[in-house]
Amino acid sequence: MESQTRSSDWRSMLLLIFSLGSAFVILSTAMALLVMFLVNDRMLSVAAPLTNILGATTLTAIGLLLLPAGVLSWQRLKGRSFESFELRPLPVWALVLLPVLWLVVISLATLLYKAPGAAWYVPFLHFLAVALPVYILVRIGIRAIPLGSIQRVWAVFASGYSLSLLLAIVLEVLMLLLVVIVLGVFVGLDPGRLGDLERFARQVERARDIESLLPIVAPLLKSPLTLLAALSFLSVFVPFVEELAKSIGVWLVVDRLSSPAQGFALGFLSGAGFALAESLSATLTPDTTWALSFVTRSLSGSMHMLASGLVGMGIASLHLEKRFGRMAILTLLAMLLHASWNAGAVLTVAGGLRVALAVPGFDLAGVLFGTAGIGLLLVLTASMAVAMVLVNLRLRRPMPQAENGLE
Repeated sequence: MESQTRSSDWRSMLLLIFSLGSAFVILSTAMALLVMFLVNDRMLSVAAPLTNILGATTLTAIGLLLLPAGVLSWQRLKGRSFESFELRPLPVWALVLLPVLWLVVISLATLLYKAPGAAWYVPFLHFLAVALPVYILVRIGIRAIPLGSIQRVWAVFASGYSLSLLLAIVLEVLMLLLVVIVLGVFVGLDPGRLGDLERFARQVERARDIESLLPIVAPLLKSPLTLLAALSFLSVFVPFVEELAKSIGVWLVVDRLSSPAQGFALGFLSGAGFALAESLSATLTPDTTWALSFVTRSLSGSMHMLASGLVGMGIASLHLEKRFGRMAILTLLAMLLHASWNAGAVLTVAGGLRVALAVPGFDLAGVLFGTAGIGLLLVLTASMAVAMVLVNLRLRRPMPQAENGLE
């Protein structure tokens, strides 16, 4: 075990301030939202929109998950030492029982979201439906790999659902604003295009439901430029931004990494935190396809974890072995994985929309797009499952000596 921790541990101090401060702000916001719903609707279990409740409970979950990092940092500053540890492999019975439990949870959530009093228990099902596959994948992907101190683990995990997610959202919103500004300038230079845009906006506003909206936006959805724009943003810009953002936690502890395997494991954890928060936020609107949404989010979460793990391994290789080329290759591989996944999703959605708009006719391009997208996603899913197991087996090493905190 390392020597007694110093009270001047600046990273532990910053982590304490950030985690507890952020938890206070997030939990206060969640409580304010819940109080507002109670005041406005009186009977929370009957009248409050479930989506609003899920938004507040998601904030509550994220706020509570920030607390362990703060508590551990406080203990570190008080002089406590933390031994290095690793996650043991799940027993066979758990590998069977947990997926079954997850299927039960997502089925109950989909069946009961309209039941009386759903606002009181569906939020718990919602959290479990997202968190269980993340937990299972973490236990499979980084089992038996030395992780460092428990404080470091929580710090990197927390960075995934706080700093990384916030940075990615800010950069993506700024990019969209830039696109809107450019389009606005382009449209403003042509009065005819401006008139067409105003008419289109009025038609969208008058649409009463999705069925009346689809014919209005059909020309836009069928345009090759729309598909090209979606692929450019989601398969080029988004993977670049998110893979760099998800690596923040690993960079913050880069000087404490003991091996490329530990870099992979901590990167994997950062991706798990990112996937957890993103999936909770993306599944706030329950409907009859909620179970399918949970399944697809669990698969995209596995992509986030594996890709972040590869970037983390590259960061550790650069720091420990000065292998810049290996870091560049692993980072590009992570971005390519992310880009391919997003491309598969875009093609699947675009193809499905084209087929729906063509009914009762037949849209060959829509069928081809949808088939290609689904096929790509299936290949990636199988490849990621195999890769997680093989990479884990390759990276297992004997656990190093005990470590103390972040430093």
